[in-house]
Amino acid sequence: MRFFETTNYDDFVFVEGNRDIEESNVNRFKRILEEGGDIWDEVQVNPTKVNGKWPIIDGQHKFIAFMEKELPVPVLVKRKNVPLKGIIEINTVRKQWTTSDRVKSYATLGNENYQRLYAIWKELNEIHPIPIRAVAKLCQGSLANSSNKATESKQAASINGGHWKFIKQESDVRKVFNECVKFTEHHKHAMSETFVHCIQMLMEKQPKFSVKRMLTAANKHPHRFVRASRKQDMLRMLEELYNFGRNQNNRLFFDMNNL
Repeated sequence: MRFFETTNYDDFVFVEGNRDIEESNVNRFKRILEEGGDIWDEVQVNPTKVNGKWPIIDGQHKFIAFMEKELPVPVLVKRKNVPLKGIIEINTVRKQWTTSDRVKSYATLGNENYQRLYAIWKELNEIHPIPIRAVAKLCQGSLANSSNKATESKQAASINGGHWKFIKQESDVRKVFNECVKFTEHHKHAMSETFVHCIQMLMEKQPKFSVKRMLTAANKHPHRFVRASRKQDMLRMLEELYNFGRNQNNRLFFDMNNL
């Protein structure tokens, strides 16, 4: 490894698939420089240039801060080339990556499951904002690769480790999404992971369940449509809302063991 400083900003290039630049991070580093503070970590680059430029593998926000303040960039040349997967691992350890950061990067690496997930999330998110983890649940039925509850917690993290699989049909994902979006007219927080997952389960596994009836109840009794982070709590809330004001013969009790 070797170290140098330079103001030749055009000698650097960002790595495709690295997470997007966040202006707030750049501004944070600029404030440190403006206040006379030090940024202790160097901008790290691969030793092999690409089209004559140093590929930045860590410190792209710091690089922009130095460049915009017209200051020399402190550069550390790595001992060997770090691939995109290595960049993900470095940044996972050193700073928080969002789920969308990881999905985008695995998609760039050529993982078809992540490519499909990232594409459909971008499509749906333009229609109405929705967390990518909520879309992942729609695409798989769960964040886990198995319904085995003993392993669910461990496998639920697989989306961040590159092992997630796209299981559902894209047409079914869009169908559930479009039904859930209808609730946002009166309930802005409706597009949560838990809510869309529960609606999906009810549509697929609960006989005689009607989204139209649920929507009518949610809009008629908005004070009963409340947030819930746990799946079982959400299902109980939806069941009570679904049956509120109905006589015994017109009630539908959810099969909680199969949802």
